[in-house]
Amino acid sequence: MVDEILSFENHTEFPTNKLNSGYYALTQVRGSLDQPGLIKASACEIPASQNEHSHYVCTDDGEVKCLPGWTGDLCDVPICKSGCDPIQGYCNRPGECVCKLGYYGDKCNKCIPLPGCQHGFCRESFECKCKEGWDGIFCSEPLCGKDCHPARGYCDAPNECKCRLGWSGKSCQQCQVLPGCQHGYCEKPLECKCYPGYTGLLCQIPLCSRTCHRERGYCRKPGECRCKVGWWGKNCETCYPYPGCVNGDCRRPWECNCREGWGGMLCDEPLTYCKDNPDTCKNGAKCISLTKEDGNYRCFCREGSYGRNCEFTDVYFTTTIKPSTTTTRRVYITSNMTLPHVDTQPIIVIDEQEKLELEIDSTDSYSSSTISSSTTTDSTTTGSTTTTEKIISINATNFNSENFSENETI
Repeated sequence: MVDEILSFENHTEFPTNKLNSGYYALTQVRGSLDQPGLIKASACEIPASQNEHSHYVCTDDGEVKCLPGWTGDLCDVPICKSGCDPIQGYCNRPGECVCKLGYYGDKCNKCIPLPGCQHGFCRESFECKCKEGWDGIFCSEPLCGKDCHPARGYCDAPNECKCRLGWSGKSCQQCQVLPGCQHGYCEKPLECKCYPGYTGLLCQIPLCSRTCHRERGYCRKPGECRCKVGWWGKNCETCYPYPGCVNGDCRRPWECNCREGWGGMLCDEPLTYCKDNPDTCKNGAKCISLTKEDGNYRCFCREGSYGRNCEFTDVYFTTTIKPSTTTTRRVYITSNMTLPHVDTQPIIVIDEQEKLELEIDSTDSYSSSTISSSTTTDSTTTGSTTTTEKIISINATNFNSENFSENETI
């Protein structure tokens, strides 16, 4: 009966009917015993104490002998699996090893770290002790390099130092220039301040010499002056004339503007025709020498003359006689001549002043072969002056200045 009572010592519930029948008293007796050997002896002395749940047998001497896999005063403690941690593991039957909460493994000798622990370990259950170089509750924060700036730098692994945008250097202490900055520096992140001699958004443009022409020159480094195609000189202010230009110059590249007295595409043809032929242009016209291709010369006629050499003129007669009692006569002469530059309408006006004794009327002394006319005369007399207008037709074949008197000019 003692064995039956002892078999329930590790249980939370006991049969109440058995407690009422004297089992409780035996338990109290057991608790009052001071020596384990007395418990074993009493287990075999109490009648009918051994049953099918007992893990011992009584020897002939009346001593308790534990069955294999069991131990304890009453053989009620199972012997766990060999190596099972006595603190972190337990067993309910021989040969097993059941782990307590927070431990695992065949022998319950491994702890379970805090859930979410990344770079840490544990010595006790649900602990997260960080490995070297890591920090944080879950050991997820790497410890950057010793001198890495805490705000300008960061790291993905222990002891490294990566710079944030706009910063550079081993410890991320220096600012980073604007990407693409060629000849500049920075005083704050993403800045590009040019070194002397350079300009531009990325400091990529060198400053040429101060006297270098802005449009005709350029430079590849500060202070120099290189000329664009077609220009030369210290400051690129002089143009290259057309190749082969002899007696000319240029205002823009590849021109050949001839100097006075020269002509031709390359200014290699002297213009001396007018000088060599001074009587080419008539009637006081101005002669300009040209190239052979352009006709050698050109005459600039005075007013009233025409023709290539200004050899033709409009006829204009003036006769002046000392005034006394005078007669003024305006004569319109219409010609049948074909003149290339004028209409066939009246072309000549003759103003005459004569003495009254000079007779000029419809029977004037012009030969009929020279002048065939239908004459209309308008005469006006005021005081001692008479004005007469006459229209005379002249045939081109008979028109000759010899028909006029010496004191009449053309």
